[in-house]
Amino acid sequence: MWFAKISGVTNFDAALSVDVSSEFAIGVIIDDITDVRSISKFDARRIFANIDYCVKIAQVTPSSLDEIFDTLETCQPNMIQINGDFFHNSNNLISLQSLATVPIIGSIFLNKESLESNIINPSPLIAAQELAPYVSVVNINLPLGSSWSSQKKKAEVIDLITKMKNLIDKPLIIGGGLDSSNVGKIIPDLTPNAIDVSSGVEKVSGIKDPELMQNFLETVFNYKSYLSGV
Repeated sequence: MWFAKISGVTNFDAALSVDVSSEFAIGVIIDDITDVRSISKFDARRIFANIDYCVKIAQVTPSSLDEIFDTLETCQPNMIQINGDFFHNSNNLISLQSLATVPIIGSIFLNKESLESNIINPSPLIAAQELAPYVSVVNINLPLGSSWSSQKKKAEVIDLITKMKNLIDKPLIIGGGLDSSNVGKIIPDLTPNAIDVSSGVEKVSGIKDPELMQNFLETVFNYKSYLSGV
């Protein structure tokens, strides 16, 4: 069971920094030319092949089922995370659920201002409810870091995540603007299953910093009692 995921890992040294426990996961972004953290399937496979303890997650923004299955075959991950608008099509949901060989994480990205969903339905609650039956885990990316500086926005986010947890029966991962300075405040308020971080452990965009990763994971570990795990 894992509690924290470092997304956008691009090299073996960064992966090795996380590969100390099965309570952590690494996410590798596959073949996405729009993302500075993206690497090829073959580089991802080499990283995964040398990981001993942490959970290995391939993160894709696919345009077809074939692309997903090619990623699964080439990279051999423990889980696959689907980003983008692939889940706009309900047939894709059904087909992927039936054919995938590893647990699926379905991602919903919320607009920073309106908190509207990028898939299925603008309402994040409806989107999560319709997505949940077809995936193993729901991942919500929302403006957590900036929201905790505003009492009004913080209350809105807490209310949304509380309703979402009551509405769906799948583990919930949250991320968006997290770093070691705020994650200890956010975890007790939201009590998700696990948390996800990417840019919050980087000093240079796209390059994970070992010290920041260590500090972040240590902070999460200190608040692990509030996390249910995935």
